[in-house]
Order: sequence, then C-alpha cells, then structure tokens
Amino acid sequence: MTRLLKASRNGAPKSEAPKKPGKKERTRQEIYRAAMKLFAESDYDKVTIEEICAEAGIAKATFFLHFAGKSALIGVFNEEVTRSLTERLAEHDGSAEDELLLLVSLLRDAWEVNATVLHKMLSEFLDQPALMPKAAEVNESVLAHVTRIVERGQERGEFADKFPPQVAAVALVAAWSAFTAWWLQNPDMDRAEINRALMEFQLNGLRKKD
Repeated sequence: MTRLLKASRNGAPKSEAPKKPGKKERTRQEIYRAAMKLFAESDYDKVTIEEICAEAGIAKATFFLHFAGKSALIGVFNEEVTRSLTERLAEHDGSAEDELLLLVSLLRDAWEVNATVLHKMLSEFLDQPALMPKAAEVNESVLAHVTRIVERGQERGEFADKFPPQVAAVALVAAWSAFTAWWLQNPDMDRAEINRALMEFQLNGLRKKD
C-alpha cells in the first residue's frame, strides 16, 4: 500500500496517518483474521475454506472475490507487517542502515511468531503456478519502504549513490525473498544469525566508502 510522505521539521520524510480502510479492505482483513484464528487453533492443512467463511460470516463466493485460495492470505499478512513497519518508521530517528535493520527485524519477528502456519502457506503459494503473477504484489509494499529508505540514505550521504534506489531495493528484497525460500528447506537454521550476515553482506555494497 502506497504511503504519502510529508517532510518533518528536520527535513526527514514521515508517513502520514493511514486512511481508514474501505469496505473491501475491511472484508479482506476480517477473512484474514478469521483464517489465522482457525490456523492457530488447528492445523493449516485441516482448515477448510468453508470453515474460514463460517468464522468470518461470509459466503464462499465472497472469499474467492478476494483470494484465490488459503495461501493467498499471505498477501494480507505482508500488508499487516507493512502497516506495523510504517508506524515504527514514523517514530524512528536513526540512520538509513538502522531503518533497514529495523525492517528486517520486524519481518523476522512476524515470521517467527507465525512460523508453522507461514511455512505451510508459503510452500503452498509457491507450488501454484497460477499464483506466481501475484508474487510481486506480496513484496510490493515492502519494496516501496526499502526504496524510500535507500533514497534517504543516499540523500544523507550514508549510502553510495552509484545505484538507483529502486534497483538497490529490488536487490535487497530479492535476497530476502531468496533467503525465505531457503529457510523453507532449512527451518531449523538460526535465522537471526543468518539475517545479520546477509544484511552485512548487502550493506557492504551500499555503504559509502570514505
């Protein structure tokens, strides 16, 4: 979801207060919350779309107006994380590197809290070729945040300006996505440590050399 930016007193852009969601968005969120409640109470594989619809108080046709299947709910998960990130970044007064580390930390924490469900949801999502065109949309809001962070880092002289912000952001998010796919095959690995190593590797190409 695109956020408009406004300049703060010191010139750093801040996110405006998000608008209240419309009826369509409220329905999507209600379906998502109902599904995650059922996933927490039972096994992801055992929860049916009919049960999700009953919990949300909607018709089955309404579910398919918003989602292609259970795994497509991962898009709303990403949006929820992005909203939280928007609020945290609006209050953050650190460097661009600190903001990137905060972003990765929030994503990691959100994934770890819901690891079992998301592991199955993402596996199912990636196994459905028909859903692959939606994959870019899953990362769109995160990509917009990373682009703005990189741009601010370049403007303040923290990052080298040899790469367009959009290109650097795509490279960062693509690496995180690849890491997530790797995690699916290695769920017992220490994700916090690997994340730190990955970020250090990436920032060595972004930091401005003295």
